[in-house]
Amino acid sequence: MTSTPSQQEPIQPLPVAGYVWVWLALMVLLGLTLASSYIRLDGFNTAVNFVIAGMKAGLVAYFFMRLRSGDALVRIAAVIGVLWAFTLTALTLVDVLTRRP
Repeated sequence: MTSTPSQQEPIQPLPVAGYVWVWLALMVLLGLTLASSYIRLDGFNTAVNFVIAGMKAGLVAYFFMRLRSGDALVRIAAVIGVLWAFTLTALTLVDVLTRRP
């Protein structure tokens, strides 16, 4: 038997201390992004910044978009969206990197 939205348990919000920790983590990642712009990593600056941006996006999605307590279908939709973004990025990179001058 499937449950209707009125029968589901209410979503428990994150305590204020949890939001503070997430905010602090986002601020640390922001500092890392800023620091990486001053450190010369040759061609790896972009890759490092993409990894940091992915971590920030993951924190926002998990805590503020409530994927932490969402249904399985919502989590699957989020994963499919991320996979689709990776696919489009990979296809764009293949096109750009295989062009001849």
